[in-house]
Amino acid sequence: MIHADLGPELEAIVLNLIESGKYSSRAQVLRESVEFKDWRETQLRAFDASIERGIAEIKAGGGIPAEEAFERLFEKYPDLR
Repeated sequence: MIHADLGPELEAIVLNLIESGKYSSRAQVLRESVEFKDWRETQLRAFDASIERGIAEIKAGGGIPAEEAFERLFEKYPDLR
């Protein structure tokens, strides 16, 4: 079993989560934290891939000029102006 000193701030957060009834143990808080970290990393990888696809599309001559894109947005969302 691993024991770690979380420091007073993190320890207080963990204890508060347990005392509030949201979690039943320190292990449950840690497991969900790891799951969230994995989810966040998956989302970031998908976002990075989306950016790379967009850059590749632009380099291949695709896309539209920024002015046109903004004009479309302003038409769709007039309150943005």
